[in-house]
Amino acid sequence: MDHVATSIVPPAKMTLALADLLLDGITPDRFARKPEGVDTNSPAFVYGHLAIYPDRTLSILGRADMAIDTSDYEALFGAGKECRDDPEGTIYPAMDEIVTRFRERNAVALEVVMGLSDEAMLAENPNERMRERMPTVGSLVAFLFGGHPMMHLGQVSAWRRMMGLGSAM
Repeated sequence: MDHVATSIVPPAKMTLALADLLLDGITPDRFARKPEGVDTNSPAFVYGHLAIYPDRTLSILGRADMAIDTSDYEALFGAGKECRDDPEGTIYPAMDEIVTRFRERNAVALEVVMGLSDEAMLAENPNERMRERMPTVGSLVAFLFGGHPMMHLGQVSAWRRMMGLGSAM
């Protein structure tokens, strides 16, 4: 593992450990619920949304062969989609499916990241829309495994408090 990957993977693993901690005490029947009177994302929506990005990352890294089709999750959890309260459990997949997919796809993508050379990480970001803010592959990967999930995991942390679960820390 070269220097850039070494700078990204350990914090990414800490982020995934936080994601696991935040699940403590969340039951399947509450996983896709929104707090009464509060328009916020549920854990189902957050983890489903975050489960999309490892496969996008694999494609960016030239490993589309390892990516899975995320169109089903894109339809439910893609950027700009509205999080809906799901009291009957009929809108979103079950908690176990979403969490398993989130964990497994992150593990696959991080394994690829660990094997990337500094040269690959310092290459120009192929995503033109994001290139101005994140000019290299490494900067984009760092965001996708750091800033992006931490932003959404903060939503789960706030959701926990609104639902009476308290801090996971």
